[in-house]
Order: sequence, then structure tokens, then C-alpha cells
Amino acid sequence: MIDYISEPPSQRALKQYFIDRNLQSFSADTINCVAYMILTIDNPEEMMNIALSHIVDKLSACRADMGFLTPKDKLYEPTFVHHSQNSRPPDCTNVSYSNQDSVFQKTWKQRTPVVCTNVHDDKIMADSRATFEAIQSESVLFQRLSLNKKTVGLTCVDFTNEQHVWSLEDVAFMSSFCETFFGPLSGISQYWHGAKREQIIKRPSRAELAAITLAAKGMSYKQIAYELGKSTRTIENQLRNAREALNAANQIELIKKCTFWLGS
Repeated sequence: MIDYISEPPSQRALKQYFIDRNLQSFSADTINCVAYMILTIDNPEEMMNIALSHIVDKLSACRADMGFLTPKDKLYEPTFVHHSQNSRPPDCTNVSYSNQDSVFQKTWKQRTPVVCTNVHDDKIMADSRATFEAIQSESVLFQRLSLNKKTVGLTCVDFTNEQHVWSLEDVAFMSSFCETFFGPLSGISQYWHGAKREQIIKRPSRAELAAITLAAKGMSYKQIAYELGKSTRTIENQLRNAREALNAANQIELIKKCTFWLGS
């Protein structure tokens, strides 16, 4: 698995790991989706919308949602929800679910999706049926998300306009897309760019990143100042502030920690 703990993986590293090695195993539209996910990985909301939109389009479904949680959490409160513009299903943005209900606990325990063709009759939905009927769900797929065997969260996709018999192809796509791409990339995005992480690690400002980019090219403070039309003192202050914010011991370490944001 790609190293994501010590520093943000660069877009180049993510592309090599997630795209280059999977070009022959996934369709072109899925590979394009993953490329856009990588480009927006520093913006979790945008990245999740891209992934959920692809799931909905690929399965011709009505809605898809995703949330960060663990099997022990009491509630599943989706962080991101995508509604199909074609079927225009009921809005379920603020709906929460009991994570301890049978269907969710079964989802946590198995690698492949939990399949529900008929919300009204499926026994696994007995303790959660009322919640799903309230948002007009007819058929649902439930899938856990993980990163390097570590829990990331859950994602669900459903039909609201009619019951849908999930095909083997549907289930295989959901399983492989989530295991290969959605789980790992959402985990990396949340780890480095989630709300809690932003409180710990401060991304350099645009002006600081501009100076760091030129520093990475080997320019001196004076050269950077001339290139950006600023004083040498301003550049010194910007780079010092960035080092302090990222707890970088020196400029080399600062550049290394900013590799992801520099897009290298």
C-alpha cells in the first residue's frame, strides 16, 4: 500500500499507484473518475461528490451517500450525499441511521456489498425498515470502506423509483470500485484534509505555496522575491511561517512536506 502516514502522497505517486497499475482492469470512465478524485483529493467534499456521482451513474441508481465512522458508532450520519439529476429522488441529506441495526452491522463484517433488493420484505431490514421507507428507498447496496485494512466508513446506493434486482455486475463493480479506489482515496483525503486534520496541520497560504514552489526549484530568497515582486524580507517571513505551521526543521523538510500541495 502507498505510504500516506508520514506525508501527503503526491498526485504523481497516487496516479502511479491507483491508475497506472489498474488501467487494464477497469473501464475508461472509472479510470477517468479516479483521475479526477486524485486531482481533488485535497478537497474532500468535491472528491466524494465525484466518486458518489460515478457510482450513481454507473449503476443507474437514484442516490448514494458516504460517511466516516466505525462499527462501534451509534449512528451512521452520511457526510456526503449525491442525488441523481435524472430520477430526482427525495432529499435525504440530513437523515441519520442506527449504525447498530442489522444491515449495517452485517456490512461491517463482510468484504463484499450487502444486497437488499426489496426494502419492504428483506429480513435484514427488519430493524431499519421504517427509516428507509421514510426516504422511499426500494433497493439498497451497502458497502464498507477501508484503507490498508483500517476502517474508513460506509457507503450506500439506492433506488427510489422502483425495486431493482442488483446484478452480479452491479455488485462486482461496487465491491471493486470501493475496495480499490473509493475506500483508500477517501481515507487518504480524510486523513490529510478532513476537518479535524486541518486543526492540526495548516495548509500553507497561496502566497506561501508560490514562494515554496520557487524554493523547490533552487531559487534563493532574493530570486524568489524578484520573481514574485515582493521584498526579500516578505519571502523570508512567508517561508518561516510555513515552516513553523508544518513543524518543518528546515527548508528541505518544508518542501518535502508540501510535495502534495505543489502537485509534483
